[in-house]
Amino acid sequence: MSIVVLSNAVGVVYTSHATRKLTSQMDHLLQERDRLDIEWRNLLLEEQSKSEHSRVTRIATKDLKMVRPLPKEEVVIRLQ
Repeated sequence: MSIVVLSNAVGVVYTSHATRKLTSQMDHLLQERDRLDIEWRNLLLEEQSKSEHSRVTRIATKDLKMVRPLPKEEVVIRLQ
């Protein structure tokens, strides 16, 4: 009878330890998920700001010295 009680006690201790360890691991993973979610949102904001039309136009005209062609200089190519 005492062997059954002792094995039960060891089982309870092991289960408690495993539960605490898994709970700690889950908390860590949830924190990592939140950190990655925040980083993803920041990257989306950065992407939006870098692809903003006014920014692209400013870079094209100032940095790349690009100009809009005159209508007579435009060539339309039709694909069939």
